[in-house]
Amino acid sequence: MAADEDNKEQVLKECEQAEEVMKDKQNQKSVSEIIKENIQLKKEIQKLEAELQETTRTSQINEDIPETKIKFTSVENPESDSEFSDISYSCQVSSKVPYELQKGQALITFEKEEVAQNVIKMARHLVQVQNENVMLMANPVPLNSGVRFQVYVGVSKMKISVTDIPDELPESQMRDKLELSFSKSRNGGGEVECVEYDKQTRSALVTFVESGVADKILKMKDYPLYINQNCYRVTVSPYTETHLKKFQVFSGVSKRTVLLTGLKDLQMTDEETVEDFISIHFQREKNGGGEVEVVKCSLGQPHTAYFEE
Repeated sequence: MAADEDNKEQVLKECEQAEEVMKDKQNQKSVSEIIKENIQLKKEIQKLEAELQETTRTSQINEDIPETKIKFTSVENPESDSEFSDISYSCQVSSKVPYELQKGQALITFEKEEVAQNVIKMARHLVQVQNENVMLMANPVPLNSGVRFQVYVGVSKMKISVTDIPDELPESQMRDKLELSFSKSRNGGGEVECVEYDKQTRSALVTFVESGVADKILKMKDYPLYINQNCYRVTVSPYTETHLKKFQVFSGVSKRTVLLTGLKDLQMTDEETVEDFISIHFQREKNGGGEVEVVKCSLGQPHTAYFEE
């Protein structure tokens, strides 16, 4: 009987060991599957992030706003200070539309739209380039999309931006300290309407009740801020708002410029000389042309031409 009991215990022990081995294998399999899933998820996340970056990059507009001379005017006797509380400026911006001129092509721009349309209508033009007759085909210039928008910039005469604020107090206390500090007339301040403080960026927007206070403070560039008997110099600057209005996407065909093709087999390589011959041909009314503004051709490497609205 004792031997039977020992055998049973041995069998039970072996069964338990076998179960533990199975559980370990299952756990290892589960861990392996989880690792594979994590790797796959990371790959999908990286792919989505790359697509997001590409979408962001292609949707951005990189345009330099042209320099413009601005003349500010003012009324000598305004009825109230609030009537002239802000300065605003707006301008219309239209992007240049690029067109890649391929080898054997030329662009010719006429002064008058009707001349360009007549050249396109005639389609085929036999042009003499030195001792060689070249058949050119005239076509409209298909353009890619461009953008047009209005830039608005507003400069407040009642608000100032404050930066480089020391991180010495809790948010609510710092807000009160800024309001108290900028309301002191001996430092050039005045009655404060409200303070918007951002502890994370250590910056604030201070709005005054009366006009003229912001101007006096901005002349100082920095402003004294006393905290626990220590004097800190915070930076003050004008508060500006910039945003876009009337954003539009436009596309179309150039009305005064014509695309000429058929120069690919031309033996000459001097582009300027070829441009002169094309200009001479299309200047003549008998050839269906008129006054030419500019000619640009490509006999080798492609060129990029830019069109403005």
